[in-house]
Order: sequence, then C-alpha cells, then structure tokens
Amino acid sequence: MTFAALRALHAIIGTAIDDIERVYRPDTAAPSPAIPRSPPPVPILKSPPRPARPPRSPHRHTHLPSPPSYSPVKFAIPSSKSQVKQRSRAQTLPSSVNPLAPKHPNKQLGASDVVVEEPQVILDWPDLDQPFAHRRDTTNSPPKSKAEKEEELTTNIDVIKAVNQIVAACAQLSAAVQRPFLTLCDAAMGYHLPSCLRFLEASHTVEILREAGPQGLHVKDISRRISERRSSGHILRLLATHHITREVRPDVFTNNRLSSFIDSGKDVTDLVLGAGSESKYEGTDGIGAFIGLWFVSNSSPYSSSPPPPPVPPKPMHITASHPMHAPFNLAFRTTQPYFEWLERPENGSRLKRFGKAMTGTSGWEVPGAILDSLHWEDLPPCSVVVDVGGGIGSTSMLLANAFKHLRFVVQDRDPVVEMGLAAWKDRCPNLLSSGQAAFQAHDFLTPQPTFPESLDLGSPPAGDDISDSSTSSFAGLVAEKESVADATLRYPAVYLLRVITHDWPDEFVTRILLHLRNAAGPDTKLLIADHLLPLACVDEDDEALKGGADGKREALPGTVRSLAPDGSPLLPNLGKANANAYWMDLTMRVTFNSQERTLRELASLTLTAGWKVEHVSRAEGSLFGHVVAVP
Repeated sequence: MTFAALRALHAIIGTAIDDIERVYRPDTAAPSPAIPRSPPPVPILKSPPRPARPPRSPHRHTHLPSPPSYSPVKFAIPSSKSQVKQRSRAQTLPSSVNPLAPKHPNKQLGASDVVVEEPQVILDWPDLDQPFAHRRDTTNSPPKSKAEKEEELTTNIDVIKAVNQIVAACAQLSAAVQRPFLTLCDAAMGYHLPSCLRFLEASHTVEILREAGPQGLHVKDISRRISERRSSGHILRLLATHHITREVRPDVFTNNRLSSFIDSGKDVTDLVLGAGSESKYEGTDGIGAFIGLWFVSNSSPYSSSPPPPPVPPKPMHITASHPMHAPFNLAFRTTQPYFEWLERPENGSRLKRFGKAMTGTSGWEVPGAILDSLHWEDLPPCSVVVDVGGGIGSTSMLLANAFKHLRFVVQDRDPVVEMGLAAWKDRCPNLLSSGQAAFQAHDFLTPQPTFPESLDLGSPPAGDDISDSSTSSFAGLVAEKESVADATLRYPAVYLLRVITHDWPDEFVTRILLHLRNAAGPDTKLLIADHLLPLACVDEDDEALKGGADGKREALPGTVRSLAPDGSPLLPNLGKANANAYWMDLTMRVTFNSQERTLRELASLTLTAGWKVEHVSRAEGSLFGHVVAVP
C-alpha cells in the first residue's frame, strides 16, 4: 500500500459522496470532482442546455409519462411584460423527489393560467444521530415526511453502488493504516458486539429509550427497568462506540438511526411486564426479529445461549453468587476462577500462552510509554519498585535496563514465577545475579510479604541500628525522625500494577489496594497502567469534579472532554479507532466479571482504598493510561 493508493481510496470516497448527492439533490448537487469548480454563472434568460437523456434502466422508476421529445417544459406567465422563464425537469427522478403530476394533464394552459408549484424539499442524507420513526400503519397514510423520503432514497440503485464503494474504501483504508495488532484484536474480540446487540434487543432497551425521548435515559434507570445490576452502561457504550445507540451525556443514552431500526414500536410496559414479548415482532418489518435470530449457538467463546447444567461447587471455588462468577465459568463448566483454572495440569499450554500473550499486550501502548509515566530517575538509589502481579516481568525488565539505580521485585503466582525466572535467566541473567531484580511468589489478595533476600538493597545508612529483617519488610515500623535513605530501604518507592485492576471486580481491587496501602510509606506511589475508557460523549459531567481541601471543587487530574477535534463530527471517543479498549472491557466482563474502567471509576475505586489520583498520562493516540496515586 503506497501513499498514491491511500489517496486513490480517499478519492473514491469523495467521488461516491458526490454521486449520492446528485441523486438526493439533482438540481443543486456539486459537479463531479473531475470538473473544476467555478463560481455560479450570472443568470440569463435563455434556458440552460440540457444534458443528454440517460438510458432507461429496469431499476429506474418513472412516474410521469415520457414526453415525445426531451425539451424544457414551458410555464405560462400571467403578464406579457414579464420575461419568459423556461424551467426544466428531469423525467427520471426517484418518486420521493418527483414533482407532483398535474391533476388535469390534458388541459391546455392559457395565457392567464398560473401554475403553482409546491416548494421542493431539499433532501439530505439521513442523520445518524436521529432515530428513524417507522410508519407502522400504511393505510390512509399522509404524505411522506422528509425523513421518509431520505430513507427511501438509500435503496436507489445508484446510491447503493456509491455506498458500497464508500464502505469498501473506508474498510481498506482502516486495514491499511491501523496498527496490525489493533486490527487483529478487533477481529479476534469482535464476538462481543453481537452479544451486546442481543442484549439491546432482548432486554427491550431500544423501546425503553424510545419512550424516554431525545433527552435519553441514565443507565441506572435503564438497569432498574430491565433488572440488570451493573453492566448495562459498558454494554451501551460499546454499542455507541460502534454507532449503535448514542451517549448524549455521561452514562445517559438514547437511540440513534441504527438502533431505531430494531424498535418494535410496542409499548414497553406490555413488553416487560405483560405478554407483549410473545408478539413483539408482529406488525414489524422483521429487522429486530432477524437480529435476535442469530444468538442460538455456542460458537462464541462465551456464549449467550442458555447455561449448561450446574457443576457441583468445590471448596474455596466460586459459585453463582460469587463476585467473580462469570460467563467463563458457564462456558468451561468450572467453578474455579480463571487463573486457578489456568494452572490446572491439563491447561499447561494455555498457561504458557497466557504468559507470552501478556508480553504481546505492549502493543496497546506507545513503545516506551512506561518510561515517561513517572520520574524514575529522581527516585533515590536502591529504591524498590514492586511489580504486583507482574507476570514474567516484561515491564520490569524494560525498566531495570533503563534505570540501573533502582531495584525490582516481580510478584506473581508460583507457576508464573517459574516461567519468569526461566525467561530472565535466558535474556538478562545479570539482573538476577547482581541483585537488581528478584522474583517472589505471592498472592496479592493477602498482605504484602518481606523483600526477597536475593534483592540487593545496598548498605544501611551509617549509625542506623535497624536489623536486616526489618530493612527488608514492606510494613516495618519507622522511627519518627528517620532519614530519607532509611525510608527508602523500609518501604517500596513504587507499586506497579500493569493490566491488573481490569482482571478483578471492584471489591477485589479494593482489597488489593488496601494491602498495598497498609504496606506503603508516606512517599510511596501507586502506578496503575491500564486502559482508561473515554465516554462516547463530551465529558462535561460534574462528577468529574472532586472536592478540594478548601471545599472548592477541583477537576479530576487527567479528565479529557473529547478526543475529537473541536467542531468535528467524529465521536468524542473516536469510535471505531478506539474499539479495542471496549472489546477488552467486555472480555474482562465475561472472563472475570470485571471491566475496563473510565478514569472517574478508577479514581473512585482507588480513593476507597486510601489512594488519591495525583497525575494521569496518556500517550498520544492511545487509550492506555498511566495513573499515579499517592496515600
């Protein structure tokens, strides 16, 4: 793919739009891009030259009788003093824009007759943000509305041809310019979209939003109507990111053109509480029924079909009432949480693949973004960075090579630690042998352990009477007048959690962060690296403001109103360009009953565990963020 090819695809899009506009606005459409644009000519009294008459097509609808010759139609003028004006009409316009046929076509026009035309409505392409009101009763119908005429023209054969070219060119452009990792992730996790679409249709949410009107409805009210506890907001935001539904304000959604085509037109109360769901699709055009038709198989990794028979619970394992009970447990018929299930002997290859996959997630970030997430170089020598749930230590390896004065502890479960040690001994054994880095088996749902003995913490400050065991403790008692160097040895300088919080429901994240808070020193920093989901609307909610020390409201650090340029028609979260983060959001939901989080969701969660967000950094063009919090 070359720049010339990219520009050729771009030109196809522009030409196709002009072709569509000529169908919608035959008298005012822009000329072909091949023809130089010029100012409109000064009006003259003579009739403009007529283009050659297009050939007949079996797909072309003609509602007026063909005249014997393709000549302008002359209209009588009441005054002979007036200049004679000749107008012309194309005889092959679609029905929605054809002029009305005269009531008396055989009547001869005299000099005193006046022909009164109804003003011609200027049609436009259907607005994506506006729901389309389907006409259910076609008997004794009034004249078609402007929206109905616009929607009808989408089936014009010339419009369909141009639309196909636009869709093909846009898809090819996207595949050509987007990073391959993100394109492949879109394809791999695309099964979430039909599941969310099924939720939208089966829960009658479209009908609920229709009754709420253009102002929309908050997700709390939607959840209350459909008896769904907490995930409807994230589901609707993924749909809005793909232009199905619309987020008008933070967590407030409404229908748009696409979602309105699923609307059955039925009364919500009857659908939700009565027997109306049995006849939901009667009298409809069948689009909603077609959408609901395809969710009957187990083809997706975590199917939305009826669950299999229950599995007898095992000790310490999750049941249906457990916070981590997820579709994963139903799909694989297990009561074990995902990571415990992954460590079973028969899943050895899956575990190995998972460890390597975490290395691949670096594709979410701009290369080297972690290096700029914190002022690592300003940390005192021998400061300890604890990589909580660090996997095989890929992130710590990058940091250890860049900042030789720091020390790193990579914590994870026993089987993962063994894999990490093998990887480091192969790639950078000197970091282990020198004591700059060490691995530690640990369950982060329990209190923090002491530092590993193999970690080189340097010599204690002169005159210090603290024992070796206490200098290696995360949560050791500190004298009131300890030196900075002493505190450096007592407490970790940084707790790093990269792609950890998205694996766990809120109550478990709170437990993890509380253990870290209890073991933290006064200057310890918490660094969370994860996706920060933007809203699908402009972020202007007051909830983004938090109370300051003086009682005044202050903005949450890192809040971004919109990722789209000012005045742009793009979605504020850039829609499909950032779909990968929303795929991951639903992947976390079905695997762990967890989620990716918005900035305000994450800030609220850290605050409950005693951490306050101080700084947020994002690399340009990425939703992957680094959140720094302090005690």
